[in-house]
Amino acid sequence: MEEFNKSNISMVLAPRHQFRSLEFSLLEIALSSTLIIITILLTLLGNVLVLLAFKGNWRIRTTTNFFVSSLALTDILVAVVVMPFWVSYISSRIFNVIAQRIWTWTDILCGIASIWHLTFISVDRYFCIVSPLKYHTLVTHSRVLVTIVGIWVYSIVSSSLSQTLWSWSGYTLLLFINNFVIPTFIILVMYFNIFRKARYQARQIDMTINGKVKKFFLKKELKAAKTLAIVIGAFLITWAPFFAVNLHYYVCGCRPMPFVVIAIKTMHYGNSMTNPVIYGVFNRDFKNEFKKLLTKCFSFMFKRDLNIHDKSTKSCVRSEISPQ
Repeated sequence: MEEFNKSNISMVLAPRHQFRSLEFSLLEIALSSTLIIITILLTLLGNVLVLLAFKGNWRIRTTTNFFVSSLALTDILVAVVVMPFWVSYISSRIFNVIAQRIWTWTDILCGIASIWHLTFISVDRYFCIVSPLKYHTLVTHSRVLVTIVGIWVYSIVSSSLSQTLWSWSGYTLLLFINNFVIPTFIILVMYFNIFRKARYQARQIDMTINGKVKKFFLKKELKAAKTLAIVIGAFLITWAPFFAVNLHYYVCGCRPMPFVVIAIKTMHYGNSMTNPVIYGVFNRDFKNEFKKLLTKCFSFMFKRDLNIHDKSTKSCVRSEISPQ
């Protein structure tokens, strides 16, 4: 039983040292490394756009999008620190204790922070739909900022405790319950009530405009709720296989095959690049701001290339007409 306790894979967010005993083929290493590198680039691009859009457009600086921007910082941290460690891990036989601890700490930190950001986003949307008249008094910017700080503090403490509590057999199960089961339950309850309340309000609320009675459908808020529900769905799809495999390993001690480990790690790292894509497709404000930012970027690059070309052309002309 002691041997089993020491061989638990991280239940929540980071692989354990036992993965070092897994042998990855060259094909698995090449495929996983290629996918992760592409994921890193797309994650950085998408989440940097989210932060720039949040900073540059006052319409985007809503209480919900404070959580979204903080979540983008989490995803950037995954791309800059966690995913490169994973590539190093599977492609190199040299992976020392210090690198292992940094990777484990950061992986757990980012995963817990992502989960609880999404949880509080759903709570924010719940109050907005269910209590729209009290929303701005209940959900203030100061309370949101305090909540975000609390999420980061909790994530840092939880990931730091992992360095000393791995020997306790119940720690990984505790992480699984506290940081996946409970948040997922809250998210599902919030969104169930959001859609039930939104549908009820759309049927019950009438507005008189120019003497005509019209239905008020809460289109903007309902659309925002749908967008965030898609984000939650993407989270569950990308993370559920990882948790399922870890839970199965915790219960029966059956170590997963190397290609399964690569697949589930690639999937849950891929979650870091899905949120900006969803915002760009389903959220009009983000979509418009993304277009503006990308247009400015390409315009700047195009003008720079033209300037370089013009300078080189003028230089050639001068050299041709200058006296020998």
